[in-house]
Amino acid sequence: MRNNFLATSYVFEEARHAGVSLARLPYLPAKENPGQKRQDRDLGRNIDIMLKPKFLLIFLLTIGLPAPCLAVNFYDGSRAPKGLYFLSYTSLYGADKTTDSKGKTNKQNYDYIKIEELLRFCYYTPELVLTAFIPFGGVHSGFYDLSSKGIGDINLGVGYFLPVKQADILPMLFVKLANGEYDSKKSLNYGTNQCDIRPVVFLYKAMGRFSIDAAAKYYFRAENPATKVLPGNELYLQCLFGWQLTKKLKAGPSINWMRSANQKNDGMEIERSRRESFSIGGDFYLRLSSLSVTFTYLRDIQSENTTKGDFFQVKTCYKF
Repeated sequence: MRNNFLATSYVFEEARHAGVSLARLPYLPAKENPGQKRQDRDLGRNIDIMLKPKFLLIFLLTIGLPAPCLAVNFYDGSRAPKGLYFLSYTSLYGADKTTDSKGKTNKQNYDYIKIEELLRFCYYTPELVLTAFIPFGGVHSGFYDLSSKGIGDINLGVGYFLPVKQADILPMLFVKLANGEYDSKKSLNYGTNQCDIRPVVFLYKAMGRFSIDAAAKYYFRAENPATKVLPGNELYLQCLFGWQLTKKLKAGPSINWMRSANQKNDGMEIERSRRESFSIGGDFYLRLSSLSVTFTYLRDIQSENTTKGDFFQVKTCYKF
């Protein structure tokens, strides 16, 4: 859900010099030199050992998952009065486990933590929406005793509400920049050193005291020029069901699902490297006189090739 991954350079260098696939080693025809065949098989076994979970843990450290708002919140896609809004997202994600391609735990006591303060400015016309996300924070892996902190990758977005009356539908296009804190010598970084193009469609529908907030997101991810790693494109489907408890209180359960394509290194696709996560939780919304506050909790129920943990967020919104 919230963590990132980075390729282990020596694994790919070894495979690149050998001319073999990391995921599937070729079999030589019988007419080839037997001695050469034994050498290739030995090399295949060595690479297979290197790809065991403890090596993949480094490979699966920092590819850059999620977007500014990891989950859809109440009123994310609803129309708002014309004006400038300031939003703050304070979040904490902690994970003690990592999983393999089959969703089985391959590491306990991983101690991965991501703390982030995300500042957002948003302007409504009200049909046109302009927004910018500026993140600050850091990531830490206790298992490897690695940390990275600073300013994160800035996101810029533009959207326009569709002229329909049955619901609020807001298509948006985001661009994630590669400006965040990044050191090519480190295997764990807060920034990703690569850009994304992120089309998103938000939906908001109210039916009496009941409401639905939903989002469909697809991230086109560019290659990291320092590592030659191309993170797989990512699809997100998110839904939040709300019930108006009082005029100022609202609460409801949320569902979040993400799946990526396989990654590539230097143009070579890495089989069984796709990531997937399914998380459930809920939101609690409180409207005050001058601002609104939303509390979010999500727990990873199922994950593949990623961490498995808990996400907490406090979102505040103020209209100038």
